[in-house]
Amino acid sequence: MRLRQRCDQFNALHSQISAQGINPYFRPIAKSWGAEVEIGGKRLVMIGSNDYLGFSHDPRVMDASAKAVYQWGTGPGGSRFLSGNMVLHHLLEERLAAFVGKRSAVVHVTGFSTNLGALGVLVMPSDTVLCDRENHASIFEGVKNTKARLSTFAHNDAAHALARVEAIKANRPDNDLFLVTEGVFSMSGELAPLDEIAAVKDAHPDVIFYLDDAHGLGVFGRGGRGSADHFRITDKVDFIMGTFSKSMASIGGFIASDDEDMLRYLRYQSRTQIFSAALPAANTVAVLTCIDILEREPERVDRLHEVTGRMRQAYKSIGLRIGASSSPIIPIIIGSDEKAFQFSQALFEAGVFALPAVYPAVPRGQALIRTAYMSTHQDRQLDFVLEVLDRLAKEFRIRECDIEDEPQPADGDDEGEAAAKSKLSYL
Repeated sequence: MRLRQRCDQFNALHSQISAQGINPYFRPIAKSWGAEVEIGGKRLVMIGSNDYLGFSHDPRVMDASAKAVYQWGTGPGGSRFLSGNMVLHHLLEERLAAFVGKRSAVVHVTGFSTNLGALGVLVMPSDTVLCDRENHASIFEGVKNTKARLSTFAHNDAAHALARVEAIKANRPDNDLFLVTEGVFSMSGELAPLDEIAAVKDAHPDVIFYLDDAHGLGVFGRGGRGSADHFRITDKVDFIMGTFSKSMASIGGFIASDDEDMLRYLRYQSRTQIFSAALPAANTVAVLTCIDILEREPERVDRLHEVTGRMRQAYKSIGLRIGASSSPIIPIIIGSDEKAFQFSQALFEAGVFALPAVYPAVPRGQALIRTAYMSTHQDRQLDFVLEVLDRLAKEFRIRECDIEDEPQPADGDDEGEAAAKSKLSYL
């Protein structure tokens, strides 16, 4: 299909959804207080942010970031490879490595570019990359760019991963095999069984274990040191990737490892690092300050789990379907894309900000509302959210008991529903 045809098809579908008043994406936020935001003059409780520890509005983080601007300026002026490298970057790499339990780290300017750049260096076309099938798009995009052979294993199924590893090694014994998973999955909120995945590494020590812990850093482990620390398997992981746009109140990402020679090689070869402007000082200092606070106040992580534990139990009491979430990300499984859009709009009108996730972010027919909580949410805000969810869940008939009561379509009767899904699934 030609470019103009693709563009016209997209815009026709976009117009249909916008005309219904249910397009939830790219809403401009006028002001943010962290746990609450203002959009179009309306104040809403935010339950869609990845700012899990609320650090982006912590006065200590904001003050340190502002002061960095006056010392270092607003931008780096170049890539780290050339003129943009600061002592701050090296200090951050040292602190990050120590925090996650590795010897060294390399900082990139975004989480996406970290996976893209790191995998682009580490993986060769002759290699095989074995991924959890629900891994983040940045991982699959990174593997795609390497032209390596991609294989997947069933989500969070270590036994299936082991079987795949053994089959791949039997067929391709002379090439590297990478085992890649996430610590916490961004849509389902599920924690990977990293102890079981590490057992695969134990059985096959030459497998290269790569962990994307974007949503685990600051959330799991001792004082927020991550998912690998939570399972006490940090020494089994060859590469830990993390981001700053979640718990660390900034932007950027990093890759950490005990193999300092490998990271030196990556530092000089990662195209997304050497061909991108360096992370600005304000963003770098924000992350350093977050680490400082976490090391002094690990109870912030405890508060986060107190909030999410309460909300997870309350969701179940309402009758919402939330899958196997064990993190601050608690999905509300809706089903059809159209109903997910409508439910998100109803939440917005009621004063709650939470967005839908539809195909390809989730499997077809499993559209959900992605809710996520912060340690800084107050009880009154949580009470308000639960009141709204309880009312709308009944109105939209999305509770477990509602699903059980609905008649199941006969074979061949779901073409209309499938067509509706495909219409809305372009997002």
